[in-house]
Amino acid sequence: PLAVDAARVTCALAGSAPVIRDLSVSIPAGRSVALVGSTGAGKATLVALLTRMLDPDAGTVRVGGGPLAGMDEDELRRSVVPVFQETFLFADTIRENLPLGVAVPEDEVRRVAALCRADEFIRDLPDAYDTVVGERGVTLSGGQRQRVALARALLRRPRILLLDDATAAVDPRIEAEILANLRRELDTTLVVVAYRLATIRLADRVLYLAEGRIAD
Repeated sequence: PLAVDAARVTCALAGSAPVIRDLSVSIPAGRSVALVGSTGAGKATLVALLTRMLDPDAGTVRVGGGPLAGMDEDELRRSVVPVFQETFLFADTIRENLPLGVAVPEDEVRRVAALCRADEFIRDLPDAYDTVVGERGVTLSGGQRQRVALARALLRRPRILLLDDATAAVDPRIEAEILANLRRELDTTLVVVAYRLATIRLADRVLYLAEGRIAD
């Protein structure tokens, strides 16, 4: 796992006032953190900064002790893996959608799918892991797509896993089981944008954002 440190970070979207304002936070390696706050508080922007979808206008973001801006792009994609509410699946088999060309043993694919509560519903499909899903995964429910997307992220063995409302379409009981599995089994730093109380309670630490700053 990698630690995350942000020091006096400010970030504005194009043509807008800063969404993140002079924000400083430290997340130790291997901890699980929930980001909470009202709409517009800066949660999604902070996730975007951690993945370098955005760069700060001021301040620095460091991962594993080094500046995120200096990290090799391939290393960044391997180390910091986001999963968003809207997922994309290719019109291919679930077996191909999971590792996306990375060589992963079959038993590891099934183990990770089980962690995400996906293995059971996949095995119930007409051709199980060889079932072809429609473009963008339209033949699956929203919750099923999200569980496949989460399993795909875990197969990359991220050192930092970012979940931005990534289980919003999943039944709350199943979501709680998935997040408990992640805490028990994963060796990663976990950052979750959370809205459900059950999700928030699973975190080691809760960061409450308000007006672009850590308020509590």
